[in-house]
Amino acid sequence: MREKYDVIVVGGGPAGLLSAKALCDNGLTVAVIDRKTKLNILGRTCGQSLLPPNEYFFGNLFHYNEAGQKLCFPDVGLSVPYTGAVKNLYTWNMFSPGMKKMQFGGGESVGPAPIALSYDKEVMLKCMLDEIKSDQVDIFPDTEFTDMVFQGDCVMVQAGDQSFCGSYVVAADGTNSRVVEKLGYNTNRRRIANLYVKSCFVKGFNPSAGDSIITGIHFLENGPVYVFLLPRPEGGDWNFLVLTFEPSIDLDSAMVTVMKDSGFAPWFKEAETGREFAAVETIYSPVVKPFRNNVMITGDAGSCQELECLGAMISGWKAGLAMAGALKEQQLSMAPRAISGYEDWWLNTYIKQYDYQDYLSVFGIAYVFSKAEVVDYMFGLMAEPFPPTFNPYTAVKLLAQRMQGLFPKIMSERPDVLQLLAGNMSFFPSDLLSQTIKSA
Repeated sequence: MREKYDVIVVGGGPAGLLSAKALCDNGLTVAVIDRKTKLNILGRTCGQSLLPPNEYFFGNLFHYNEAGQKLCFPDVGLSVPYTGAVKNLYTWNMFSPGMKKMQFGGGESVGPAPIALSYDKEVMLKCMLDEIKSDQVDIFPDTEFTDMVFQGDCVMVQAGDQSFCGSYVVAADGTNSRVVEKLGYNTNRRRIANLYVKSCFVKGFNPSAGDSIITGIHFLENGPVYVFLLPRPEGGDWNFLVLTFEPSIDLDSAMVTVMKDSGFAPWFKEAETGREFAAVETIYSPVVKPFRNNVMITGDAGSCQELECLGAMISGWKAGLAMAGALKEQQLSMAPRAISGYEDWWLNTYIKQYDYQDYLSVFGIAYVFSKAEVVDYMFGLMAEPFPPTFNPYTAVKLLAQRMQGLFPKIMSERPDVLQLLAGNMSFFPSDLLSQTIKSA
């Protein structure tokens, strides 16, 4: 352990490890601290899908170089080794409670690239760790951030029973970030809701939809749950996730209900559950200015709920490069611009181009149409497949465009449904969620 590091990275996930890679590639000394004992072993729920390889996402293109076994971002010159299995997914099927289907991609709508890749996140993290191992990077597992003090040109980070000194800190500790809380950001962010998630791997799941992304809405007595089913990258296993905003819903019971008493039940007839995961995430309005007191915020630490894995990766990479540039500017006594460059990218890309209200609109469906039969009706109007995407921001725009053209039909068939739509159009999705979610 060094007396002082150029940069201390708090968080050893994709954002933190790519920040460390950018710094290490520039010859800087880095300490990576993380609360987990093994950084590459997952304990929290993760969909383990990379999206979208068929369009720009947070300002960047992405593809998997199968021959070279690398995840590539060609427009910024970044490549990340990945030696695990990959499964290309071309179709997203979204089901209502009565199993009415909205389909994105598939059939004649299959594009030249998949809409998502199923991958093994533990293998990816192991590859990232192997790549940054060097004399320049010290990794401290089982070392949880607790405090931070600013002393002149040094940021003193307390983690576990150790103290670390660095010129800068990268906050890459994900949703519910302790570093962001310590910096005081959350006092000015809007707290919208908590998201409760439970997941497991399943064998013997046999959907008629085949190897596609499957999502759905199911209503329980205490409120709605959202169902996600994604094929694992190899073998016949699936990743089964249940999400809710309602704290009164027992997710273990919800998973059993989905498997035995929902439209999905026939597909689970021979299914066996395996390894389990869980998470609770606080949803805030995003951080707008991600640099304060020599601390750079990146990845999910500054987002509304999450940036997806690719968003975390590219923002972590850019944050690391910004820190490297700032240190070089100091060495050369140059006017600073590296940090402001990252702030501009964050503002103009994540905040302005990818509005968190659009992201939350995906979850708002079950609150706008709070009855199963109404959701069934709306899904039934969407029989024609949409263009291929699993990008939530793109999906919301496609749905809005389709909906506008359906207003005359809804008015003639179901004026009550149009009234529901009109009554909620004045609300932001964040307002709708925070006002309608049942209290504990």
